[in-house]
Amino acid sequence: MVQGITIFLCLAAPKRAQYGGGIIVNPEFNQGTKGWTFSGKGAIREGVSEDANKFIVVQNRTDPLDSFSQTVQLEKGNFYTFSAWIQISKGSETVAVVFKTFDGKLIRGGETLAKQGCWSLLKGSIVAKFSSLAEILLESKNTGVEIWVDNISLQPFTAKQWRSHQEKSIDKVRKRKVAFHVTYANKTEADGAVISIEQTMSGFPFGCGMNHHILTNTGYQDWFASRFKVTSFTNEMKWYSTEKRQGEENYTIADAMVKFAKQNGISIRGHNILWDNPEMQPKWVKDLPPEGLQKAATKRLNSVVSRYAGQLIVWDVVNENLHFSFFEDKLGENASSAFYSMAYHVDPNTTLFMNEYNTIEYSKDQASTASKYKKKLEEILSFPGNAGLKAAIGLEAHFSAGQPNIAYMRSSLDILGTMRLPIWLTEVDVGKGPNQAQYLEDILREAFSHPAVEGIIIFGGPEIAGFDVMTLADTEFATTPIGEVVDKLINEWKSGTRQLRADSRGWSEVSLFHGDYEAKIYHPVTNSLSTIRFKVTKGTKHSTVFLQIDA
Repeated sequence: MVQGITIFLCLAAPKRAQYGGGIIVNPEFNQGTKGWTFSGKGAIREGVSEDANKFIVVQNRTDPLDSFSQTVQLEKGNFYTFSAWIQISKGSETVAVVFKTFDGKLIRGGETLAKQGCWSLLKGSIVAKFSSLAEILLESKNTGVEIWVDNISLQPFTAKQWRSHQEKSIDKVRKRKVAFHVTYANKTEADGAVISIEQTMSGFPFGCGMNHHILTNTGYQDWFASRFKVTSFTNEMKWYSTEKRQGEENYTIADAMVKFAKQNGISIRGHNILWDNPEMQPKWVKDLPPEGLQKAATKRLNSVVSRYAGQLIVWDVVNENLHFSFFEDKLGENASSAFYSMAYHVDPNTTLFMNEYNTIEYSKDQASTASKYKKKLEEILSFPGNAGLKAAIGLEAHFSAGQPNIAYMRSSLDILGTMRLPIWLTEVDVGKGPNQAQYLEDILREAFSHPAVEGIIIFGGPEIAGFDVMTLADTEFATTPIGEVVDKLINEWKSGTRQLRADSRGWSEVSLFHGDYEAKIYHPVTNSLSTIRFKVTKGTKHSTVFLQIDA
């Protein structure tokens, strides 16, 4: 079974190796450097702390990948989780784990921000796409620092074991045991009473992106409203859609889409107020001088946030501000933080998201790793005036057509989960390919099973609405193979309709997904029928519903 792991703050002493080190030889360096060699130039030596704890020191490096190393055997199809405790000799630096395969390919597994004077946990992973030997290395661009390492673990899991953990996690974090006690009005037990339970609303937001075609196509409207109760507009709320020419705001389409959503009980994620990508600005914005840009961006923020205040559940404030820096380059390094502050003060009740790509999708992209995401969001939250801001973590989750690294996805979610903030996957899609449907299912199951994830939005839809990457329905709204995956999971992650019978003491118990329910209680002897509504929430492990039959 996959063990849970807590990502600690920087500690005075490292924790023990997870899984006893797994397949690592001498994981806690109790036998000196046995099992470890050096790759590149430099050297390794033993270190000993004041309390006699042994660790290894990597020193005299001249290349970022100069490192200690150990060669392990990877088996095709297995998931491998990696962890190690890291400290550096001075300052703070990013330290990454890298797996070097037999053909020389370097696969980045994860990273941490290591510091002087305390131990940080580096957490990472790899999915073996073929059986081979692989060398475990550490990487740090600053070759002038020593890297101290202790308590290393690499633990393999089969795909069956990984799925088993997902299912157990879903049972634990998405469901609750509910006991029903049925009595008559005189308080005597209603032996044999039949309880019919129907889930009327899911407690987990699982939604879909929506575009302007929904306004003119009743087939699209019916298809969407029958499946989803949360959405994000793909483009219609963005600045380049609502103010194509300076000073000429036009919210006609966005307003109409908000109206449709509200009429159908669909909650809306606001996407987005501003975008840090220079290519995604209204054309007239790109060449504004700093003073003009500040004025225009402030006007935009005040306009859109105040317009939809109280109508949206969240806002993406400055989109993709790890990969891009349009506003920072023009207005200063605290531009994003200042815009979050403005949005918070205009609408203090709405949750404000960072929103980025490749944090869980692609380990090679070093711009938006989980540790860098965490650092950026901490900077925003520490900005003057942002103390009460309701923040959350948005992960776009745009996966390519290749096999997703689900193990890396989990380790990144674990790291972000330590912030104790809501995490949403906000724009999930998978590139076209022969395994698109299976890969989407793998991604969605991993997200739904993770305790830190509180919502999922997929970016797909019917062909007639222009969704050509993830087409969930054809031009006649017949479900495609990838659409079948979505429908299957929607149904699987609901309790549906259940029928129970009370025992001689009037009790019955069932495990139910979080959400809203209606229960009808019928007794075959008295022919009496009662109806109640109740909620199952994540707040308690076990709850009791008391039902009364008025005979």
